Amino acid sequence: MKKVLVMSDTHGDTTLAEKVLKKHCDVNMVIHLGDYIRDADKLHELYPSVKFEYVHGNSDFMIGDVPGEKLIEIEGQRILLTHGHRYSVNWGVEKLKTKASSDNIQLLLYGHTHISQVIHENGYIIMNPGSISDPRGGDDESYAIVYIDNGKIDVELMTAG
Repeated sequence: MKKVLVMSDTHGDTTLAEKVLKKHCDVNMVIHLGDYIRDADKLHELYPSVKFEYVHGNSDFMIGDVPGEKLIEIEGQRILLTHGHRYSVNWGVEKLKTKASSDNIQLLLYGHTHISQVIHENGYIIMNPGSISDPRGGDDESYAIVYIDNGKIDVELMTAG
C-alpha cells in the first residue's frame, strides 16, 4: 500500500505543513499542488528521504522547469496533478471531469480554490485538499491522505489545525 500526503496553497506559510509531515512521517510521497512551490522545496529539505511531486500555481513566479500539470503513476493508477486555475475551477469542475474521463485518469488532484472537495465519479476521483495555511469558504486548514492499494484508491480529507 502507498500512502500519499496531498497539500496545496501554502502561500509561504509552512508552519502547519511541517507539523503535518512530522505526524505523517510514514508517507511514501508528498504532493504539493502549487502556490508556492518554494514551500515544497523547503519541506523537501526538511524531509529529504520522502519523494516530492509538485506543480506550479498561478501565484508562483520564477518557476524554472516546474510544470503546471503533471501526470504520475502510482501502483498502476494514473494521477493528474494541476493547480486548477487553467481549468476555471472557481466556476466549477466540469473541465476537470472532462479531462479525467477523456485521459483515463483515476485520480485528479487540484487546488486553487482553497476549499476542500472530493467528488467520486464513475471510474475516477477528483479531489481538492483545500489549503493548509489559508482556508476559504468556512473550511479549516486542511490536507488529504491518499491510500493506493491493489488498484483501489481511498482519499481522506484531514484538518491540519
